[in-house]
Amino acid sequence: MTKNYIDWPEIYKKPALFHVYITERGRGKSDTKGWKLLEIITTTSNNVAWIRRRWHDSLVATKPFFQGLIYDFCEEKKLDKSQFEIMVNENQFDTKEQGVFYRGKIRIQFIDLFSFERLKSAIARTTFQEIVFEEAIPIDQEFLPGEQFKFRDLVKSLKGRMGKDKKPIETKITYLANPNSWSAWILSVFEESGQLFNLKKQAEDKKENNDNSGILETMKDEKDVEWLLYLNLIEGEEDPHYSSLEEKLNPFLQNWDDFMIPIYTSKQTLKKYQIKHAIQDFFFIELGEREKNKKYALMHFTRNKKEVDNSLVNFCFNWEEQAKSKLKNCVIREKKALIPKWILMLKEQMLFFTDYRSRDWFLEQIKG
Repeated sequence: MTKNYIDWPEIYKKPALFHVYITERGRGKSDTKGWKLLEIITTTSNNVAWIRRRWHDSLVATKPFFQGLIYDFCEEKKLDKSQFEIMVNENQFDTKEQGVFYRGKIRIQFIDLFSFERLKSAIARTTFQEIVFEEAIPIDQEFLPGEQFKFRDLVKSLKGRMGKDKKPIETKITYLANPNSWSAWILSVFEESGQLFNLKKQAEDKKENNDNSGILETMKDEKDVEWLLYLNLIEGEEDPHYSSLEEKLNPFLQNWDDFMIPIYTSKQTLKKYQIKHAIQDFFFIELGEREKNKKYALMHFTRNKKEVDNSLVNFCFNWEEQAKSKLKNCVIREKKALIPKWILMLKEQMLFFTDYRSRDWFLEQIKG
């Protein structure tokens, strides 16, 4: 057993419905989870799903990943490799079923998040024991527009069915990710509780002390559904190819996570803030009660804990937003005049984001 060994099978036993695993590369989370899925399809009649963002991910990444894994699996389990077949669509408009077939039946369904509608009829006929979302936090931090809603719709298509015993099938959802972003939507339950930044700090401390035990935390969301988060930031085994090809980061560029700011203190109490005005689904707030060096932030309305009077000033970019708003005091503002001011405030360390929704909304505005 290596010093960097993570006991993934033991973590899998935890009963939470949602599992989020965030580690550095080379820690075995994808290999071990893929191996577990192969065990499921060869020892039970249950089906599972393996999800990536884009249709071509299955072709260039998922297929070769499972090809190598199946070879090793069959060698260890003394199974006939000819009982397995991997079929992958060659283009995004192909509606054939794709995934790992075992004994002639598809058992691990490959699904791409942004074109799963093509497979809806096939999905509707299947019950899944587990859904795995690989690279749930993209390397380039570029979450695709509407990603969380796409995933929610996909999950709705994949779960809620009855088994042969007429009882609901409980579908486990697992997110595999690298620590490229700490404001990803899959972390919202932990972020909203105010615990995320503390857990991140604990994981960083363990990395500094070469403590491989990691951080494991469970938490229930507002629907009383349990989530599990496992963090381990110790580097994986050294890969000479990966190290040699590693791209140097421009030291003069900011990471968007640097603009995040927790709304809770280290003692889990809510920080003081005042709502200055609203804009679409967000509040522009002033943090604290400073006379100088004021700090402001954009906050999604779901994070707000204060009463909001309908006379609050609401900035609108067009007449449609003004007509739709329940707030009475709507003011039309030119986006071209407002956004540059906010960019200057970012550069002066005066503006931050309290949550990933506000950050991603801001990115959409400056890109548009």
